[in-house]
Amino acid sequence: MDFILLHQNHFKMFLPEVFLATSILILTLYATYVVSSHFLGYPIITSGFNKICLLVLSLTLLLVCNNTIPFMLTYNNTFIFDALTTYSKGLIIFFSIVCMTIFEDSLLRQKINNFEYFILLLCAVLGLMLLVSSFDLISLYLAIELQSLCLYVLAAAKKDSTFSTEAGLKYFILGSFSSGLLLFGISVIYGTVGTTNFENLSLLFAGSNEILSNLESSIIIGLVFISAAFFFKIAAAPLHMWSPDVYEGAPVSSTIFFAVIPKIAMFSVFLRLFQNVFSNFHDFFLLATVLFAMFSVTIGSFVALKQKKN
Repeated sequence: MDFILLHQNHFKMFLPEVFLATSILILTLYATYVVSSHFLGYPIITSGFNKICLLVLSLTLLLVCNNTIPFMLTYNNTFIFDALTTYSKGLIIFFSIVCMTIFEDSLLRQKINNFEYFILLLCAVLGLMLLVSSFDLISLYLAIELQSLCLYVLAAAKKDSTFSTEAGLKYFILGSFSSGLLLFGISVIYGTVGTTNFENLSLLFAGSNEILSNLESSIIIGLVFISAAFFFKIAAAPLHMWSPDVYEGAPVSSTIFFAVIPKIAMFSVFLRLFQNVFSNFHDFFLLATVLFAMFSVTIGSFVALKQKKN
């Protein structure tokens, strides 16, 4: 294959992310100039800026849906582009548009007039798009951190509210704890097999049963920590204790966003990771999923009956 054509294909696959990242930089420069302009009278641009962000997301969605390459691995198999990636990106961007359309009036009522709020929303969407495209544990971790850092600030966006500040601080501390669990699980996997790439891991686990049996205990330890981090991120019981305080204290617009959108990406990555890469350990993941589902249904149904807002 021609090298130039290969490079063009790589760029084409990352075109939605490149467009979104470029738009974020341009919007940041534009908004910084407008809101600090004495000539324009330091205007409030919440409503107009929200519509510009909706336009950017709509164009990004068109770029995602216009992809003509069904499957591709890029940059030393660090990222993957397939049907699951395309569908997940489409859902993330579509529901992000829906959320931003819904909470525009809420932002005006809560007097959240800083344009950085919308920039952080777009950065979070960018991190989620990179997350569902990740085909390596390192790129997966970095993408999770990119979107998590944005969500921490969004939780504390209402600066004049102590509840919002408390929600952001709790989200940061407990989110950092879950990221530590994920990073520790990744380090155990890497220390055991010597690779973090999904393709290499799937090929290794598809080998002889003798090799797999020798490494099984160490791999399961790493998967326990990785699974705990994922279930923590999606607020599955009994790792959900952080979510009521954060959801209550954060602005309604932020709660709408990070209670829905990040979970789509987490489920997508969970499906790819535990259905394809670690398919030999399906019994472990089936047991973990069933247990967390039972806890979530039981605790969510009965404990919530006593939940009160003080």
